[in-house]
This record gives sequence, C-alpha cells and structure tokens, in this order.
Amino acid sequence: MIIEKILNNNVVITVDPSTRKEKILMGSGLAFKKKIGQEIDEDKIEKIFVTGNQDESNQFIKLIEEIPMEIIEITDDIIKYAENNLNRILDKHIYIALADHIAFALKRLSSNIILKNNLLVEIKRVHKEEFDIARWAVNFINEQLSVELPIDEAGFIALHIVNASYTESIKESYLLTNVVRDVLNIIRYHFSVEFLDDDLNYDRLLTHLKFFAKRVISNSQHLSDKDIFIDIVKSRYKGSYECAEKIRNYIHSKYKYNVSDDELVYLSMHIQRVITVIRDKKK
Repeated sequence: MIIEKILNNNVVITVDPSTRKEKILMGSGLAFKKKIGQEIDEDKIEKIFVTGNQDESNQFIKLIEEIPMEIIEITDDIIKYAENNLNRILDKHIYIALADHIAFALKRLSSNIILKNNLLVEIKRVHKEEFDIARWAVNFINEQLSVELPIDEAGFIALHIVNASYTESIKESYLLTNVVRDVLNIIRYHFSVEFLDDDLNYDRLLTHLKFFAKRVISNSQHLSDKDIFIDIVKSRYKGSYECAEKIRNYIHSKYKYNVSDDELVYLSMHIQRVITVIRDKKK
C-alpha cells in the first residue's frame, strides 16, 4: 500500500487498488519520517477505516483533524462491540456522529454541564439491546479516559445506535430530505447567510437534522420536562434559540410533531456553532 496523504504521524490515507476507495489507516508512528508515495509499513497498521464515498471520507478526515485520536479509537471499539452484539452492520455515518457526540459530552463534562436525558426510562424499555450496549460504552469510556460520564449518556449513545440501524423506504427518504431542506432554509433566511459546505459544524448540523427528520416522519415523540438548561441556552444564544423556535413552530404546523425542549436545546446549540463560524469568516 502507498501513502496518498499524511494527516499526522499516526494517520495516513491510501487507495485500495481494486475498489479505488480511500482507506484511512491508523497506527502508532505509521507516518513517522514517511513521505507521500512511499510504502506503508503494514506491521504498524492498527485500524483501517473504509468510507463509502468521497463525502464520507472528507467528513471523516475533518473529524480526525479536530477530535483527539483517542476518542476516534474508543468510538471504533464501541461500534465494533455494538455490531458484534447486535449481529448487524451499522450505518457508517455513526463513526462521525458518535465520535462527535462523545467529544462534545466530554467537553460538557469538563465544563460541569450535565444534560439530563428525560427519555432514559423509555429508551431502556423500548431499545433494551441498544441501551445495554450503550451502558457498556459509557463504562468503557469512563475506564479508558478516567472520567465519570453519567448514565444519561448511555441513553444518548443508544439513540445513535438505533439511528444507525434505521432503514428508510423511498417515500421516507423523500420526506426526510424535505424536512432537512426546509429546516436549513429557515436557518438560512433567519440569519441571512449561506452555509459553508467545508465546515465540520455544518456536517454536524446535517447529521443532527437527518436524525431529527427521522423522528419527525416516524412521529417518535421526544417527551420531556422543561429543564433549566433551556433557560441558559435561551439567554446565551438568543438568535439561535429564536431560530429553533421558528423551526419548532414550522414542524408542528406541517407535520403535527411536537419538538421537545430537549430537541430545542440541541437545535439551538448546533445552529449557534454553524452561525458562529460563518460570522467569524466574514470578519
């Protein structure tokens, strides 16, 4: 195998000669003192990621550049554990979504911001297999990183696993695309901006909206109590919160889906991250 691109000392990209698909290879010192075009020392390869298309590859590369390698490796271990125990292959997008979620959860933990999962009981009951795996994942993360993520995170991780197992019909895919498109238009017009396609935060927003749209079209309601964290978001990110409120009203009007306060918080935070980058680029 030949090095096509070097991301850091431990990560390189190669191209499978038979499929012409990019492979992301990881291993301690894999690219140390190496140059593009040189042979890869296969004995140093510890993990191989094969993406489905160029967009997935670009997203994954951006994720690796931003998130610590330790979290990427932990995510890979969790996904392999899930696939082995569920006896099914999960959608490859879970690599991006779950790694990003874990990194964000750890960041929140370090800032003493704990999100209560008001769906925890329902998730444990309805998605028992996925929740058992997610509970293992939280314990695994805590052991590997010497942290104390709460059990609420098992509920969030379980939903990522459930979403990665979701398969849509053509009709559902069409509806999903429309929901995502309409929500993006609301954000675009509310702030009078155009999105930056190469921004990792935009990729995160899209991923979140795809899962959000799946819940809308399947009417999987998020029932929750008002949490104090929504008041913090409303105060800190006023414009993004107002935009999320517009989305909530639109979704309820068109799809009769009640967007919960929890969902409103996550929408506001994702919107804030995207808009902040766009505004910074304009400075």
